[in-house]
Parts: sequence; structure tokens; C-alpha cells
Amino acid sequence: MAGRGILGTLIYIFREGLKGPAAYKMLLAGLALMAVYGVYLWVFVQHAPVFLGSESGGLVLTGVNEDVPWGLYISFFTFWVGVAASAVIFSFAAYVFGDMHFKKIVPLAEAQAVVALVITVWGIVANLGHPERALVLMPQLANPRSMLDWDFIVIFTYMALNAVAFVYTVHKYRLGEDLPRKFIVPFMIVSTPFAIGIHTVTAWIFHALTSRPALNTALLAPRFIATAFASGPALLLLLVYILEKTTGWLRVDFSVYRRTLNVIVISLATGLFFTLAEFHEALWYTTEPLKREQLLATLLGGGIPLLTTLFWLWLSLGVAAAILGMLPSIRSSKAGIAFTALVTFIAVFSEKTLATILPGFVINPLGLQASYNITPLEVFVSIGIHATVFILFAILVRSYIVTLKSVEEGVK
Repeated sequence: MAGRGILGTLIYIFREGLKGPAAYKMLLAGLALMAVYGVYLWVFVQHAPVFLGSESGGLVLTGVNEDVPWGLYISFFTFWVGVAASAVIFSFAAYVFGDMHFKKIVPLAEAQAVVALVITVWGIVANLGHPERALVLMPQLANPRSMLDWDFIVIFTYMALNAVAFVYTVHKYRLGEDLPRKFIVPFMIVSTPFAIGIHTVTAWIFHALTSRPALNTALLAPRFIATAFASGPALLLLLVYILEKTTGWLRVDFSVYRRTLNVIVISLATGLFFTLAEFHEALWYTTEPLKREQLLATLLGGGIPLLTTLFWLWLSLGVAAAILGMLPSIRSSKAGIAFTALVTFIAVFSEKTLATILPGFVINPLGLQASYNITPLEVFVSIGIHATVFILFAILVRSYIVTLKSVEEGVK
């Protein structure tokens, strides 16, 4: 039957994903309004010279400039790449270590990875003055000497792998079948290096910027991976907790919360240690005065004020979340673990956005400090980008929850 094939499953995902109670439809409508407004600003204001042939508009309306070409858009790219990378943790728990309690939430992790990477692509496109020029990259793929080409390859490959895994899982559940090992084993073998690679290559791009010595550290990639394995699982735990509260029937075993919290705390502590190690090297032993000055500006102020605020949020909330995650009273309840996950998410968000892609200050070719200030245009375009992709996320999550409910009712 055509409706029982893969194409039928794709139709089913979007059909079921658009259904739901009035509150769910209002959520989709609200996201759609924000998405339309964000796209309008991006097309008719920021990119008017490209799409409309207007003489007004362009990236000059944003806070980025010739000295600071990366701002809010690329900061979201950096953060969401990390969220996507962590999906492999849940696949490992379910399929490699055989913990069937995790099996129920693996498709949610795959959906999270897909939408996170869609946001990253949107962020790159939004940051391009002429987005159509990205097509210049296509004939050059793959250029082994270009980190940008490698980033393009690992991001789109990992996105495709998770999309295929999500659709195939829903398809098998519709048929009342389990995922076959002939799918699971190759998927894990291929997806694992790409999960690590998407954030590693991103870090390699950043610490190759010789004009920003604060980022010239071999610890950047390990720090990226560590904090990614804190923020991604934290976001998924929050999603699972909300779904349990709103559906009324979904029940995820408490061991999933406890074991995921263990991963979050260990990853968070590792990320904080790497941060301390970087500052220790820069403030005590570095032979690069500019590196020391940039990191001191991040730590104590004197550069871009927002960066200092974000950095101290990362340190304070990161330490707080790590401590909370070790308290027996917090570890004994889903609500306490969900709260710890929320604090973790905010902490890593503070660290891996602007506080990561910008040093304490940026030096232009004349030796002057170039500043960056977020503009309302960037804020609303970013909101529109997220709203657009969150619609897709809601559709994927909703369709999977409906499928899972039918499977569990069939088992009963």
C-alpha cells in the first residue's frame, strides 16, 4: 500500500504534526506569525539590495561590520551545532548499551538534531550579504584544504543521517516493527564521527583566526564538545519533562532522567575545567600579550560589555548547575532534574553564543578597538529564524508522540 511506504510515512508525519488541540494550533499560529515577520525583515529590509534591487538596506543595518563580521547570527550557529551534536548520546544509550528505556526518546533526539542544524544553516545564510553567492561553494566541494567545505559536508551529512533515522523509525513504528540491526549498526558507525565532527570542525574554523588570539587554543574543540554534551541533553530532558506534563499519558522511566543528568554534570564540569585551563594558560604563561588582553577584557570588562556579562553567567550558572546536579534532593525528582537542565541550558547558551565567537575586544587593521552592538533587526530576524524551524520541530515531535501512543496502546 502506498500509504504504508516511506512516502506515506512522510505524508503521515506532516498530516499528524499539523493536527492537535486548540492550544497546539495556537502555538503553531504564533510561531508562524513570528516567522513571517522575521522573513519579511530579512528579505525586505536586510537583503533589500539583493532581492529588491533597492539602494537602501544590507548588512550595514546590522551590528556587523568590516572588522566584526560575525555577530548574533553566527553565535546562534555556534550554539545550535553543539545541541545537534549531542543526539548521538541517546542513540548510544539505546542501541549500543542496550538501555531500552532510552529507546523511547531517541527519535526526539534525532528530531532535535535535525532542527538544530536547520537553524545553523539559516544563521549562516542570514549572515551573508549576498546569500546567492553561497552557490559558489558547490562546484568546489569537497576541497580538503578548506575548513568551510568540511563544515558544509559534516553539517549536511549529519542532518541527513538524523532525518533518515527519524523518518525510518516512525515508519517502522507505524508498521508495528522494531528497527532492524542492519539499520542500527551502520547508522551508529557512520553517525558517531559526524556527531563529533560537526562541532570539532566548527572549533577548528574559529581557532584558525589569527587576528583573534583568544580563540587560538587547541582546547577550543574539546570545550565545544564538552559543553555540547551538556546543553543538548539538557534541552531534550526539558522537552521530555514538558511532554510528560502536557500529554497526560507519556511516561519516561526515571532512570533516563538520572543517567542523562550524570552526563550533563560530567560534561558541564569538563567544560568549566577547560575554560579554567584556557584562562590559566593565558594569564600566567602565554607569550601573546594580545591574547591575555582579550581574555582579561572578557573576564573583567573593558571590551564589549555584553561579553563580560555572558561569560560570568556561564561561570556562575555552570557551577550552580553542576552543584545542583550532585544534590540528592535534586536528583530524586524529575522536577529538580528538569530545573537543573534549565540552568544548564542557560549557562551554556551564555557561553557558546557571543561570548565564544567574539574575544573581549576586536582589533581592526589600524590597531583600534572595533565594537559590536546587537541591533533590533538582528534580534527579530533571529526570532523569525527560530520560529520557522520550531514549527518543523513541533510537527516532528507531535507526529512521533502520536505514533508512540498508538504503539503503546497496541502493546497494551
